[in-house]
Amino acid sequence: MNQVQEITLKLAEALLGCPEYARYQEARSRILKYPALKQDADMFRKRNYELQCSHADVFEEADHLRREYTQMMQEPLVYEYLDAESAFCRVMQQVNWRIMENLNLDVDFA
Repeated sequence: MNQVQEITLKLAEALLGCPEYARYQEARSRILKYPALKQDADMFRKRNYELQCSHADVFEEADHLRREYTQMMQEPLVYEYLDAESAFCRVMQQVNWRIMENLNLDVDFA
């Protein structure tokens, strides 16, 4: 196994042990006990993902999406699940940005 593979395994282990991941897993296990809530949360997640990948006016569409799902977001299990997932995703983004900022990789398409 080369050095990159070894460090990748260590990074994965560190991520599995971080508080954000533990919080996400706890929230996920709680919401899985309520399939209808999980389904609603997943629909919101899907629509939010599609919005992020679209060329639409993200701010206006995100506001519309939040208004549409306001009642669902007031459910503590749903809110905690989505918030925990978001917190862990931020950790993953930080890891990715830290790696990318230290590499001389041309990702500019302009």
